[in-house]
Amino acid sequence: MNPLALLLAAGIPAIFLLIIYTQDLYASRTFRLVLICFAWGALGGVGLSYLLNTYVTYPTLRKLGWDLLLLYVLFAPIAEELTKSLALLYVSRRPEFTYFVDGAIYGFASGIGFSIVENFIYLSQNPRMGITLAVSRAFSTCLMHGVAAGLVGIAIGRVRFQQKAGRGLGLAGGWIAAMILHGVFNAITQADLPDTLLAIIPIGIGFAGVGLIAYVIALGLREQKQWLADTLDRKVGVSGAEVRAAQSYSSLEEMLEPIAKQFPQKMEQVLALVLRQAQLGIKKKVQEKLEDPKQKDQLTQEIAQMQEEMEQLRKAIGPYVMVFVRSVFPEGALNIWGRLELVAAQSGPADVQKWLSMFPVFQSGTPQIEASQEKELPAPATAPKRSVFGTIQAQAEKQTNTRS
Repeated sequence: MNPLALLLAAGIPAIFLLIIYTQDLYASRTFRLVLICFAWGALGGVGLSYLLNTYVTYPTLRKLGWDLLLLYVLFAPIAEELTKSLALLYVSRRPEFTYFVDGAIYGFASGIGFSIVENFIYLSQNPRMGITLAVSRAFSTCLMHGVAAGLVGIAIGRVRFQQKAGRGLGLAGGWIAAMILHGVFNAITQADLPDTLLAIIPIGIGFAGVGLIAYVIALGLREQKQWLADTLDRKVGVSGAEVRAAQSYSSLEEMLEPIAKQFPQKMEQVLALVLRQAQLGIKKKVQEKLEDPKQKDQLTQEIAQMQEEMEQLRKAIGPYVMVFVRSVFPEGALNIWGRLELVAAQSGPADVQKWLSMFPVFQSGTPQIEASQEKELPAPATAPKRSVFGTIQAQAEKQTNTRS
């Protein structure tokens, strides 16, 4: 076989898997489980479906005298969608599996693993077609397999929070959707159509399917952001400002650019802390939704471990940098963190003033702290002697009186 054809047959689908893999903003999926699903699709899925199609379905159709086209548009989709997604039933029982976002990624991985091995089989049977066959299948059939299994993964991720009576129906719906997609795709490739359409339509189905999976993942991430507001609070050691940082994780590096410039060694720790907090919030929501006591206990242990890791990260980051993180994502209308830095900058120790002066966010005229708030603060020479929090409270009362 042509080495380049083999590389394309495996490399292009793998790139699409990487694209889908990185769509999970909060990285709740794990590489280990993705690898398990990929390996199952490549080995278990291909092996079982080959045995069913070759030694059960094909002889039965021949014996009954039925059209062999049924093998491609009906029986093969049923066998392949059932077998290649069996690994999803296993990973859905693991504590690392959170929501249908994970299900979409694990399912897509299983389908891509299945399709790559199938590509190798077709290339071995048609060596003269080589590169043309590898490229055409990589952008069409491979994506169809990934999307179909991804639909099953989405269904599994949705039904795991439902009552037992509705789980079977929801799971069946996912499998039926995958089988219909697979059957329609195979019917088109077997249809008597012009060569141009036979090339364009399957590729269009593949890309449309990938777009659908990406869109579903985006919907899941939006829902998970709401989970963070529901589950993260002071009881688990997370401030309101840190919750908003977790919800803004996709743009966090840009918003915390001053930290990257002044304390580059701290930036990775800040990102790790915010990501861990987001994962904690998602885990807590999953724990609330699950009914299985064993899975709840597993999550309890994992949540406790995550809280310990978060505390270690906070200590490593240090209070100064944490103050800045919270100032970018203030607690609310009172903006207590922003006021705290303003007061500290005027009346605090010299080392605090020096540190705060490094960041433009704490200087006048910045969008994070309005000029009107700065004017309300008394000048250092005439400011009365009071505690930092007393000054903050006075500023809050003054604003309230002004509004009324």
